[in-house]
Amino acid sequence: MNDDVLIIGAGPAGMAAALALDTAGARVRVVEEQPAAGGQVYRAVQRVQRERPEQLPLYGPDYARGLDISRQFDAAGIEISYTTSVWDISVENGVPSIGLLQGDNATIEKPRHIILATGAMERPTPFPGWTLPGVMTVGAAQTLYKESALLPDSPPVIVGTGPLVYLFVKQMLDAGMKPALILDTGPKSVDMSCWGSLLSALSTDFSALYKGWSWLREINQAGIERITGINALKAHGRSSLQSIEYRHNGKTHQVSTDLLLAHDGVIPNNHLTMAAGCEQQWNKLQHYWQPICDDQGLSSQAGISLAGDCAGIKGAEAAQYSGRVVGWQVAAKLGLVDQLRYQQQTIQERKKLKRIAVIRKFLDQHYHPFDEFQTPKENDTTVCRCEQVSVAELREVAAMGCMGPNQAKAFTRCGMGPCMGRLCGNTVSQLFAKYHDKTVSEIGHYRIRPPVRPLTLKQLSNLDLGE
Repeated sequence: MNDDVLIIGAGPAGMAAALALDTAGARVRVVEEQPAAGGQVYRAVQRVQRERPEQLPLYGPDYARGLDISRQFDAAGIEISYTTSVWDISVENGVPSIGLLQGDNATIEKPRHIILATGAMERPTPFPGWTLPGVMTVGAAQTLYKESALLPDSPPVIVGTGPLVYLFVKQMLDAGMKPALILDTGPKSVDMSCWGSLLSALSTDFSALYKGWSWLREINQAGIERITGINALKAHGRSSLQSIEYRHNGKTHQVSTDLLLAHDGVIPNNHLTMAAGCEQQWNKLQHYWQPICDDQGLSSQAGISLAGDCAGIKGAEAAQYSGRVVGWQVAAKLGLVDQLRYQQQTIQERKKLKRIAVIRKFLDQHYHPFDEFQTPKENDTTVCRCEQVSVAELREVAAMGCMGPNQAKAFTRCGMGPCMGRLCGNTVSQLFAKYHDKTVSEIGHYRIRPPVRPLTLKQLSNLDLGE
């Protein structure tokens, strides 16, 4: 029997949507790449509580809140396929179809409706030397900390901006470790253009902003050097990172280090929405593609809804509310409940989402992406890590008349490696837009073709086509 709804992702949005649909009486199944529910933000939360409960407070109260929804999800007995990934997704004549991959087995399934709850990913930060061993993202370091309680052997240098930078530094301090240096690519203070959104955020939820300020205060009290307004970042080393170089106030500085953690905010993990043909729009403020959908998460493709950060960055709390709203809306769309019950079940969540939107507006204006990471200046900077394609190669094909990322594939193989353009896509679109003096919307994004992730011949031969 086919599922009524197939949910991709078991983070806060996916779990909340599944719980709502289960309550509404839907046949629902969740697909998750990881071996446990929680997503990136609540990664391994139940295992941490079970195996090392004394460390749970070190990750902060926001992380610990994941225990409640993950336990509700487990208790509901909802069917879930762990360590399962998506290799194809499409819609034909209004009927969604999805290809799933688990081990050596590949299948194609046709649920009545699909909810994509694939969350967010860290924005790539291409700069000279960013592919050296010893350079990694703040999010990757935090994942190691959550999964295995691993912290760096020596104090790292941290570069970038945004709430995750200061959350991770706070977690390091609580664990008894300090970074050697913080190089903040963001503004030193709140720009006047953000004052209106700041005042609105303060009046809407003062505690949310105070939490961030308390992190900064604790970092300052710990005596950690923090430098704002840096540029011209480079990483140096032969076989691994040995030092970094940056400019500040017109002077070049060099720092010896074997570990650099970079972060430039998060963007929607929208690879599957692109593969499904969902219409996208360019977010000019935060420099990312986001799918077009309505307030209930319905995308431009019939039979596909979007929940949580894959529809636009709002954060973990909003993802949970969004998942519940989308779950009840899909139940109504499938005729399992009426619109009145949908309205009644989601009234509080919709109010909370409006409140969070006020906070998010300020955060998006204040923590603007670092220009040098968006359109790298140095020709030798690697853009496509998989195929080792540099800025110089992309500028060369642009000069030949290549107008965008899809043409560039034929000349450079950029975007054709194992990540299938997930890491280089935004950078490539922006580089072509800048070279040709066009908007990113005019340049466009990669067309994602199946398989959206590499398949082995064995997996392909085992493909179950059903009827």
